[in-house]
Amino acid sequence: MSKMTKKQKNILKWAFVMLLVCVVVYAFRDSAGPIYREIKETSPKILVMILLASMAYEFVESIISYILVSQYSNSKLTFLDANFMTYFISFYRVTTLGSGVIVAAFLYLRTCGLKSSEGFGMYVVQYAIHKISIAVIGVVAICLDFAYVMGVCGEYKNYLLLGVAATVVITVVLVLFAGSTKFHKGLYFVLDKINFHGKFTRAVDKLKIQCQVMEDGAKVVLKKPGVIVGALVLNVVKSALWFAIPYIILRGEPGIYLFRTIGITAICIMLAGVIPIPGGIASSEFVLIAIFSGIVGGTDAAAMSLLYRFATFVFPFLLGTIVAIFFREIRRRKQRLYPEMFVEMSREKDELDMELGFDTEE
Repeated sequence: MSKMTKKQKNILKWAFVMLLVCVVVYAFRDSAGPIYREIKETSPKILVMILLASMAYEFVESIISYILVSQYSNSKLTFLDANFMTYFISFYRVTTLGSGVIVAAFLYLRTCGLKSSEGFGMYVVQYAIHKISIAVIGVVAICLDFAYVMGVCGEYKNYLLLGVAATVVITVVLVLFAGSTKFHKGLYFVLDKINFHGKFTRAVDKLKIQCQVMEDGAKVVLKKPGVIVGALVLNVVKSALWFAIPYIILRGEPGIYLFRTIGITAICIMLAGVIPIPGGIASSEFVLIAIFSGIVGGTDAAAMSLLYRFATFVFPFLLGTIVAIFFREIRRRKQRLYPEMFVEMSREKDELDMELGFDTEE
């Protein structure tokens, strides 16, 4: 079979990206109309402010990524790359409904010189720090404004405790799974006990190698507490930028104050992960409407949730679509600048595939 021409490859690339966009449009067809109508009815000033808050969130996220990736001596990630990667991940967050986030980060980080172990390990740590930052904002809000929070969220107080506990547990498990030798040894012990007939030996061996690979990559960051603390502080700032969007939209309504609104929104995001949600309704939207209805009324809360979804979900996806379209060109440029890096990455991939039992031959 003859190779495709450059024009044919470009057509295929655009067709693939547009197919993903069409899938997203179809998946969210029910909320597209209401979001569009709400945008039309919102003042340009508020729209600009919420989009600036969204972009500021992504900008701080890029700073965090750049700082963490810079801890690896073989990194070729520039700050511009970090910004592109942030939107690249946003694109895949929407098109895969969240399941492809780590894969998207891994693909981009490999393009910038990180090994498989380093990419997976670093991003798991970054995600864990992100989860901690949300819990920090929520817990601080509860402690400083306990009476008001209980008045607004009292109906969900059991879920609130569950949300905080779930966030802590998920974060601890992620960090341990990413970089704890003792945790991995305990996991291996359990797996060996389960595999007492030897039926799953191949799968268990692969998992052990993958754990070791991730541990090696994560420890580069975990061994630097100053970097971890700095990333946590920046994550709190980053999360606060998104959580301030309801304040921008509802400013002037009774009971709406900046720090209080940031705290309540953080609590909503935690609750979204643990409250049983009616079918067909996005969890974050449901909780935002449920909580903020008790503050500003159902109509304003519903309008705010639609704009929040647009600013934090749709808008970054649209910008990420552009990065996804030109990702191949970004990769080619890196390959021209660092040809030896791509040779080393190919060798490292082949070695890892052999360890995992994959066939690396054509």
